[in-house]
Amino acid sequence: MIQSILKYKNKFWLLVSIAVAFGLRVYMLGAQSLWNDEGASVALAALNAEAIINGAAKDIHPPLYYFLLHFWMPLVGNTEYAIRFLSVIAGVLVVAVTFRLARLFFDEEVAIIAAFFAAFSPFQVYYSQETRMYIWVTLWSAVSVLAMAVVLGKAKACPERSRRSKSEKAKVGTVVVWLTYVAATIAALYTHYFAITLVLFENLTFILWWLISIRSIQLPTSNFQSPISNLQSPISDLTHWLIGQLVVGLAFLPWYLFAGNQLFSWPSISEPFDLLTLLWRVLNVFSVGLSLDAGSALPIALAFGILFLFGLRWTREPHENRGTVLLVSWALIPVLFMYVVSLARPAYNPKFLLLVTPAFLILVARGLSRIHPGIFLHQRHPAVAFSSLRYFFLAVAALAAIGFIPSLRNYYGDPRYARDDYRAILKRIDSATRPGDGILVNAPGQIEVVRYYHRGAQPLFLLPRMRPPETAATRADVDDMLAKTPRLFAIYYATEQSDPQRIIETRLAEKAFKARDEWHGNVRLAVYGVTPARRGEGVMLDAQLGDGIILAGFQLDQREIYVGDVLTLTLYWRLVQTPEERYKVFVHLLDANDIVVAQRDGEPVGDTRITTTWRAGERIADNYGILVEAGVLPGFYRVEIGMYRADNGARLPMVAPDGQSVGDHLVIGTVQVLK
Repeated sequence: MIQSILKYKNKFWLLVSIAVAFGLRVYMLGAQSLWNDEGASVALAALNAEAIINGAAKDIHPPLYYFLLHFWMPLVGNTEYAIRFLSVIAGVLVVAVTFRLARLFFDEEVAIIAAFFAAFSPFQVYYSQETRMYIWVTLWSAVSVLAMAVVLGKAKACPERSRRSKSEKAKVGTVVVWLTYVAATIAALYTHYFAITLVLFENLTFILWWLISIRSIQLPTSNFQSPISNLQSPISDLTHWLIGQLVVGLAFLPWYLFAGNQLFSWPSISEPFDLLTLLWRVLNVFSVGLSLDAGSALPIALAFGILFLFGLRWTREPHENRGTVLLVSWALIPVLFMYVVSLARPAYNPKFLLLVTPAFLILVARGLSRIHPGIFLHQRHPAVAFSSLRYFFLAVAALAAIGFIPSLRNYYGDPRYARDDYRAILKRIDSATRPGDGILVNAPGQIEVVRYYHRGAQPLFLLPRMRPPETAATRADVDDMLAKTPRLFAIYYATEQSDPQRIIETRLAEKAFKARDEWHGNVRLAVYGVTPARRGEGVMLDAQLGDGIILAGFQLDQREIYVGDVLTLTLYWRLVQTPEERYKVFVHLLDANDIVVAQRDGEPVGDTRITTTWRAGERIADNYGILVEAGVLPGFYRVEIGMYRADNGARLPMVAPDGQSVGDHLVIGTVQVLK
């Protein structure tokens, strides 16, 4: 009777954990914009089968996820919510499989705690709300490990399920479970290349288990007992295992031969790091995800680390110990593999390690159940060997239990941790569109998400056309683009990879007039005006600023401008000596009450020539644009300029050629704004 009640309660808590997982994963599912990788997923999945295969072969990811999305979108549509829901399904299933794994290795209390940890995991929640393959490779990996444990018969049945242990053991090694193992492992490999670490740790773990099983075989006690009969089970396990690995290898070999070379041509994706740095970063991400600063994450990560270590305890039960060995191998071997690979080509990216999180969370749950047993499984003995440190361990448990909250709150509500907001960028561009405008997209990976959100008629210019870019050809392409559009919106992303020499920005700084430069996550939106057909005459000035800088003259666009136009201005600098500080230039449009109605602040030459790189005797042409946005009333406006220190905002005094001070700014002309 008591066992039935406890069984009912445990099932109730399992359902609660799954409900929590589902709620957290669908909450605000469509609130954030797709970022460029998600846009690439949608664009590739919308193609036919041959195009998906060829596109994936040129990418860094195998094609299985794209095929899943390909068949999913016609059923649900391609809104952000609909396409991300495919990842929600995998995220919830990961929680369920985590529970099953923990119960198979340990008991239902550990299983329920592990399920709750997985349900609340900010790291898993994040990738369960992304149109990418990382939560799916985590699911396939968890299913593969679960099937491996079942087919080898190494898991301990829970005490409350001991009556069914014989029937469960009878199912070990069945064709269905073997097929599940093989299918899940192949699916993981065809979902993400880093799943090779799954095959690696499973084989290393199997070798260890198999050697232990060989050593545990007893010698025959009579002449009538054949020693071969005692070896039949290990030999059968080895045979089945080798056949399974052969099938997995042969199934993945065609794709490796077709697309494997892409892996060796991929550049480094992170800065170099040592092993301790990697382990600490991984502990932080596994504990609190991606949306908590290092200071706030420190105590929570330490609590998870303590629980993880407690979860490694050795017992007298060999089956449970084998489960611990498997989970530790699962948790550490992929991390060590990333470290070894990164010795030659730094490759730290935490999302590659998402497939490790079920093992980590199960061991953390086991550690928590040891510190405070009886949370769910009330028949367990509540004896704890740490009574003298009771409050310390209660604090550790509390930090682990509530440590998810700040990270989840930041993920859902703090713009600093949101995905790159292409939706807002394209909405801003489309709302201000005018005939002739153009859009520059500087990285190939952006073009799909830009097309997903682009609703206007502006032409898209994808530059540079080659990688790495060739200087002369790219400069000519920029010139050709500027000849076709009077106003340009530029979307910059991953410039270090697409245009490391900044050929495009440098040419735009020389030929166009930057009027806006703003960040949206990791994406930058800049607005440029193009040289008008008629410009005002140049004015000689020779006003001296501090630090050896002379404003030799300027050329201001004297035309009548309309709302939406970019007012163009060129400042000519002459250097007496090399400046010791970084300075910014401000250009303001002032109304009759000296109120700034439009402005452009930035470092010289389109932010490409910081003043500490200037040299004595150099002459510099420095272009600026002022975007006259909607809301500026028709009338006459004055243009003022000046320079200030980048570190503290202190303006530099200006001295006229006759030695008289003209203050910290200079009015250089008047323009008329028309409606």
